[in-house]
Amino acid sequence: MPDGPSAHSHAGKEVPNARNMASAFGPDSPAFHQAYPELLALFQHVKDVPEVSLRFRLWGGYQLGVDRSPEGEEALFIRETYVALLARLVARMFLDASPAPRDVTELTKILDGEFFQGQNITNFVEDDFFTWLLCPPVVNQGAALMATLAGSLSHYDFVSGTPDLLTGLYDEFATRSPETDADGILVPVWLAESAMSNYIGSPPGPDQSVLDPHCGSGQFLVAAIGSIKQARLERGDDAFDTLLLILDQSQGMDSRPLAVTIARTGYLLALGGLVQSFHPPVLLPVYLSGVTTPPVRDLEQGRGNSEPVYEFGSGEPGEVFHIPESVALNPVMLDWLFGRLPNYLRGARLRTRGQDTEDAIQAVLAAFHNYLAAPKPRTPIPDPLSRFAAEVMLKTAESLIRLYLKQPTNVWLHILKNAPAPLHMAQRKFDLVVDRFSANS
Repeated sequence: MPDGPSAHSHAGKEVPNARNMASAFGPDSPAFHQAYPELLALFQHVKDVPEVSLRFRLWGGYQLGVDRSPEGEEALFIRETYVALLARLVARMFLDASPAPRDVTELTKILDGEFFQGQNITNFVEDDFFTWLLCPPVVNQGAALMATLAGSLSHYDFVSGTPDLLTGLYDEFATRSPETDADGILVPVWLAESAMSNYIGSPPGPDQSVLDPHCGSGQFLVAAIGSIKQARLERGDDAFDTLLLILDQSQGMDSRPLAVTIARTGYLLALGGLVQSFHPPVLLPVYLSGVTTPPVRDLEQGRGNSEPVYEFGSGEPGEVFHIPESVALNPVMLDWLFGRLPNYLRGARLRTRGQDTEDAIQAVLAAFHNYLAAPKPRTPIPDPLSRFAAEVMLKTAESLIRLYLKQPTNVWLHILKNAPAPLHMAQRKFDLVVDRFSANS
């Protein structure tokens, strides 16, 4: 629930909610009619650039039962990019009440997530499918389009708005398919048996944990966070403790990229004042991952070793990644280790300019192995990985380096940070689990 007007509120601005945002920025709005053809033209200009075509292709792998014609997929991708841009800008204006961003540098930091990392929100924006606008031939035009959208958004007071203010837009733009149009979808037995203690029947109490395994636009999570936050603060709990408990106790996932973007935005806004002043690092526990089948154990890699190994598909034929259980079950470790990898990927690319490719790869892998095997004091993961876990992660790092040398993009890291979510969620007992959900969840 909103925290109400604060010192950051701007007098005279409209308070946004799901209805007026859908009206102002929905498919019938002047804002969309101006932005859509511009975005489409930019995409047409760079869609054959390997990095952009890869993001588009991987995004398409998450679209179930929708129009698979090239024209239909491109139109949907552009519509979802438009909503994702709005979500990033709304989050920026919620966290920072300074004038609407217009500078190219600032806008690119909003698009690629650097701004949010500077706010200690580590995973609100990852190097996802919608960052294709950072492609050099169109980045300036993309920033100009974002500046126009930011100008339109500047008329609203997002500090005082309702956390679910983007759900109306999501309902207008989200894809509909046999999977999402069903009256209700049962949580798979393998996950329900592992995680469920009770069915949702009433608002969660201040100490209860909540899982929404098909969270859609995050409306239930937003309501749960509001209920838990209000109850804990009213009884005098510390704000830091309340923030950390909510992040641990209220979690969700979805198999649709735009749903995760909107749900993370709602989650962030629902935290309200807990993240608008100094706070510890925040890893928003809303993940892009399906729950229809459990992740696959790689029996060959795990046989005879100290821990199981899980296999995750990449969305590309023949390309799979392996993650040891000790890493897969720890979302903080996943985020931290894969968050460090871009430095090693760039290092490998730089080394190939002056030495043999294989020598460059092995040198970078040696450095990464040393990092994995060493203690990491003053980090979220201070203990070294086991020898076996480090070896598995090293093989995954090698695959990522080779992919990066062919096509320098970090989109694979986005996938791998999120894919293990069903694993670590299934390992704990949630007090409340959303067992059925409607199409507009």
